[in-house]
Amino acid sequence: MRDIKQAALAGAMAGLAGVSTRDAGGSSSKDEYEKLAGQLKSRLTTIDKLIEDKQKQLTDDKADAETRNAAIKELQDGIGEVSDLSARFEELEQRMVKGVQDGELDPNSIGGLLSRNEGLSNEIKAIKNARGTVQIDGVSARNTIMISGIDNAVNINNAKMVPTTESPLTIVNMINWIPTSADLIPYMRESAVSFMADIVPEGELKPESTLEFGIDSLEVDVIAHWVRVSKQVLDDAPALAAYIEGRMSYGLRLKLEYLVINGDTKSFKGLMKAGNSLTVVAADNAIDTISTAKAKGYANFLPPETVILNPQDWAEMEQTKGTDGHYLFGSPGSAVQPVIWGLKVMQSPAMPIGKHWTGNISMATEGYLRQDATVELSTEDADNFRKNLVTIRAEMRAAFGVVMPDAAVTGDLVNVGPSE
Repeated sequence: MRDIKQAALAGAMAGLAGVSTRDAGGSSSKDEYEKLAGQLKSRLTTIDKLIEDKQKQLTDDKADAETRNAAIKELQDGIGEVSDLSARFEELEQRMVKGVQDGELDPNSIGGLLSRNEGLSNEIKAIKNARGTVQIDGVSARNTIMISGIDNAVNINNAKMVPTTESPLTIVNMINWIPTSADLIPYMRESAVSFMADIVPEGELKPESTLEFGIDSLEVDVIAHWVRVSKQVLDDAPALAAYIEGRMSYGLRLKLEYLVINGDTKSFKGLMKAGNSLTVVAADNAIDTISTAKAKGYANFLPPETVILNPQDWAEMEQTKGTDGHYLFGSPGSAVQPVIWGLKVMQSPAMPIGKHWTGNISMATEGYLRQDATVELSTEDADNFRKNLVTIRAEMRAAFGVVMPDAAVTGDLVNVGPSE
């Protein structure tokens, strides 16, 4: 029972290491420490009883979903209270120990205070260090950190670190990601259309249009990677740990963007895959080629909204000058959204150099998400326990396909930059 509590509380406490409280010097902090200790003892006892009460509801095969969800919510609420108190308790303890080391607080009074609560303090440390997956009586509790809570939640500078500037993955963000619980996803793909609507005199037959669909399917696949770090990194540098977790989740999204553009598998049928777009013959220069592609999209009554280019190609196009030496795409000192022929330019290193995708990405595509990107930590992988290591694994399950090929135009780019 204690293992369930420890594993569950570890997940809830993962992001609270940086919580600040009042300065630990003086009697007010000692009083608060004693008060928190009492509250924590009471809350931990409550959690024990709550887990025992709700265990049957969570493991009973006859319990309906509403009953299970209510039990889970009640447990989460209780764990949330303990998480907040635990973070404050540990912070105060650390500040008081530092106060003794700096000669600002009486070691005898602080020592007595800590010794009276040593058991509780050890229990909190055990909860914090619970890293692995625990399975008891059908209840699974694991320390899982969702990427949605990482990006902006941690102040890396507190650990004397400079956050990495990450390229915005806007192409992935433009796609409609549909939650799914299936491993195999059939979807409708528009293969041909002919609109014959016209004015019809009274009593005459109406013209028939055609709208043809083909059935295709996607298999949900796993995108994953892992690194191994020392346990001391997690214990002694929580900001660094959060930084690593954030970079791991970003690595997943980088690969996802690559597969969205170039995928040619059963799970990712990307934008550049043969048959997923109309094609256009390259004009004498790259700028005119994109204009031709835009016109071809409009000819199908599917107005393009985006051009996807490799950053190197766009940089060379930006350097194009008129005969009088001025830059065609604006002053190098201006900060504007890249635009060509009225279409927003999206840059991605995943787009092959010398290629382009021009079209309406929101109409042309659909993405499916079986499991959102998560970062998990475990001390039980391989010989981690003996070596004091922690494996950090990031993974997600997704699939992607093109549902309307006529909404996209692709092709080669020639004479991309300024002439020699």
